[in-house]
Amino acid sequence: MLFSFLNSPAVWGTLAAIGVSVPIIIHLLYRKNKKETDWAAMELLRRALVVRSGQIRLEDFIILLLRCLTLLLLAAALLRPILKDSSLVGGQRVGMVVAIDDSLSMNHGAGNTRFETAIEQARKVLGTASPGDKVSIVFLNEREIDDQKKVPLRAADYDANKVNEALDKAKSSGASTHQSNLENSIPLLKEMSDEMKAGTKEIHIITDAQQSDWNGLSSEAKNMLGEIKASIYVLPVNSEGDENRSVTSLNYVSGSLNSSGVARFEATVKNFGTNDADAGNIEFYQNNDLVRRQTLGTIGSGESKVIPFLANYEKPGDLSITAKISKDSLGEDNSRHTVVNVRPRVRVLCATDSIDGGLGTQNNALFFLENALRLSSGDEENGIQVTSVDSSDLTLEKLNNYDIIILANVSAPSAEIADRLKEFTTDGGGLIIFAGENINPEKYEQSFGNGQDSILPGIIGQKTSSGEENQGQWSLAFPDSDHPLARVIKSMTEEMVNDAKVKSIISVEPLPGSQVILSLVENNAPILVSKTVGEGSVILCATSADRSWSELVVHPVYAIMIQQAATTMTSKPDSRLTRINKTKTISIAGTKPAYAILSKSKLSTDSDEVNEENKPPVQVSSLTNESFKAEIKAEHISDSGIYQILGAQDSVLGAIAANSEPLESDVRVVAPNVLKETVGAMTNVSILSESPEQKIQSDRKGSDLTTLLLFSCILCFALQSILAKIFTNKISKGETDIATSLQLSNVAAARRT
Repeated sequence: MLFSFLNSPAVWGTLAAIGVSVPIIIHLLYRKNKKETDWAAMELLRRALVVRSGQIRLEDFIILLLRCLTLLLLAAALLRPILKDSSLVGGQRVGMVVAIDDSLSMNHGAGNTRFETAIEQARKVLGTASPGDKVSIVFLNEREIDDQKKVPLRAADYDANKVNEALDKAKSSGASTHQSNLENSIPLLKEMSDEMKAGTKEIHIITDAQQSDWNGLSSEAKNMLGEIKASIYVLPVNSEGDENRSVTSLNYVSGSLNSSGVARFEATVKNFGTNDADAGNIEFYQNNDLVRRQTLGTIGSGESKVIPFLANYEKPGDLSITAKISKDSLGEDNSRHTVVNVRPRVRVLCATDSIDGGLGTQNNALFFLENALRLSSGDEENGIQVTSVDSSDLTLEKLNNYDIIILANVSAPSAEIADRLKEFTTDGGGLIIFAGENINPEKYEQSFGNGQDSILPGIIGQKTSSGEENQGQWSLAFPDSDHPLARVIKSMTEEMVNDAKVKSIISVEPLPGSQVILSLVENNAPILVSKTVGEGSVILCATSADRSWSELVVHPVYAIMIQQAATTMTSKPDSRLTRINKTKTISIAGTKPAYAILSKSKLSTDSDEVNEENKPPVQVSSLTNESFKAEIKAEHISDSGIYQILGAQDSVLGAIAANSEPLESDVRVVAPNVLKETVGAMTNVSILSESPEQKIQSDRKGSDLTTLLLFSCILCFALQSILAKIFTNKISKGETDIATSLQLSNVAAARRT
């Protein structure tokens, strides 16, 4: 702790010394030597007087001490002392870090938004600084630290013009569409506070105190806040009401993403408010064309409503879908976007160990596969194009020319083929493996790896058969998975699914990260297991692709299963989705580009195409003759919408959809009293709700002890007065007793004479 004084210590200290010395001098003069005269009559009371004089001297000392203390306290009060924390004192300058929450939720507000209120609050707080003070301004979003938009001022000498310029620029731009990042921003706040050389250090966090952000603050983050050697002020700002509706998701569900196909999408609209609300209408846009409008009706507080949408398309290429609801107090989350790549056809390569009896016979393992695949369309240009080869010829095939590769009863691919298949699936291809008599589990493990390193969805075991107890057949169980394949099969009746029979299987032990799509009724053994590998997927079927192990191949569920597998594996809209400010790597087919440009597409319903200067280059991480991988860096996407990837001479290479973080749509805030409980026992953190400037200025001055000292002075004066009266009464009573004793003594002496 450290004391400072508002009035001159020299002047008032001198007066205090004089004042205190006065009662001492009077006391000493009072005690000067007097001429003593013997009085025979008092001889009888000598001993009593000696004892009494000791008591009088002690009482006099107490009175003297209280009177000196009274004068000393009065003098100290006139000095106006200030008590300050020594950890905050090292000079006369102030160092301020003003952290402003500019996340998506700060855009909430029908009039002034929370962000606009925060900017004005920051202006007031920074207005308490003086020339020579150090100031920093930082925004609490997910941008890189060295981004000037994130940190417009850092440990700069206070200049009112520069401060207002930075705040005006931020206000005109509005809050970002990013997620708040308080948790990860705390180390930065500590770093910025430590680097400032100032006697008093302050961190001001201006935020809407969103529940999803503050309630999830980890204990490590709280501890770091408490360890910062600065006064931390949290200044909550809010807008009127906490009502908000948002499109939280727009997902591809099922259907074909091939030319002349139909795909089902589902949009989810949620009411984040505390009251039931009329959600108005929802509109669906397909390539920027309004194709459907639907009334949503009332959505309960905290509830969601799912709205399906069927997209029809004829031409291949990128297809954009946008779901949009009526505007409310937070318009930035009222739309959601997705991009899917519609293929001209699905190219399937089927391989088996030996093509017995020719492709057109049922003895061939690929016969039923080929027929099931070609059921979708007779036009291979817009349907499924099937190519069948002997497994020994796989080395001659360019795997990149195909979308799906099927291995039917292949003993085991060579190490070379296995490596190419791994690369193929990682880059987005689909691989389907059917069991059969030729399957060699040990060689599969050697070729594809084991455990988590394997691209297979499960560990392959030995063949097992149903036996006589099941009349030579097992029944297929009705699926309970949410996999797209399972969802399509669920469209059939349970009786129809159970009617599909299997005689033999290989045992499959699913690996972590895999998903069981279908299993058997009798023993729950997996029949169909799937696993995502990079941008692609692998499906393992535990029975054969022909009738040697199963009657499944002549059942309607088989054709549906194969058709949907081809659709699912080539319909990967998630690969074209990203979240604002998150890095995303996508694969795009086309000519070999020297560079790529990220440009806001005219497909977006929310804004026009960006200016030329706002089209930053996209990093190309790898190149091939037919495709490349583009790494969409975080800072390149700042708004939700559809973005085009342009190559040389602005040729369109592909598109990507960016959406905001759904958590930001929950605009409910933490009440100030609850916020105080959240920060807990951190003595350096204060929650300021009203007139923060006064509190800040007061804390800089420290605790004024004047009132306390004056009160203590009055108390000491009153106490010495009371004690003086008590002691005087005791002395008077003692003198009376002595006089009485003296009279009695004289009477007794007279009687004796």
